[in-house]
Amino acid sequence: MNTLFSPQLLVSLVVGLIVAGLVLGMLKLWNRRRYHYRQDPFQTALLTRSSDWDISKSSYSDRRGSTRREGSPVKVILSSPVFQDGVASGYVIDRSTGGLRIALRTGFAVGGTMMVRAIHAPDTIPWVTVIVRSCQVNGKYYELGCAFDKTPPWNVLLLFG
Repeated sequence: MNTLFSPQLLVSLVVGLIVAGLVLGMLKLWNRRRYHYRQDPFQTALLTRSSDWDISKSSYSDRRGSTRREGSPVKVILSSPVFQDGVASGYVIDRSTGGLRIALRTGFAVGGTMMVRAIHAPDTIPWVTVIVRSCQVNGKYYELGCAFDKTPPWNVLLLFG
């Protein structure tokens, strides 16, 4: 046979296209997951578009003196006399050397103080005192902007993500 496409060539072409499609699909899925952030840290299965978290031009003029680091939510324990039973749990949704943004099921008064500690922290790690600078409702939970009373050591900061 003197044809342009032999059966072996057609089979290898089809297999190559299938493999290329699978690789592109996996890269698209990986890239999509990489740039999605959790909308509700209390329900980690819900994801939102990264455009929901885009920085607006006005936020460049905020008062933050240190760089904000986002990452996976880290579960924390919060202690304050304001909470029922004296403790509550929440999630750190972004952090900096100056403070934390914490997602919490209940609101908290601006200017109030509380103690915070990563849930997986060893018993030798001390509690960290934070001052609530802002409290905003975000769907089913509140986002607290907290500043450290005193900047904790680096090994303690790393426990918050």
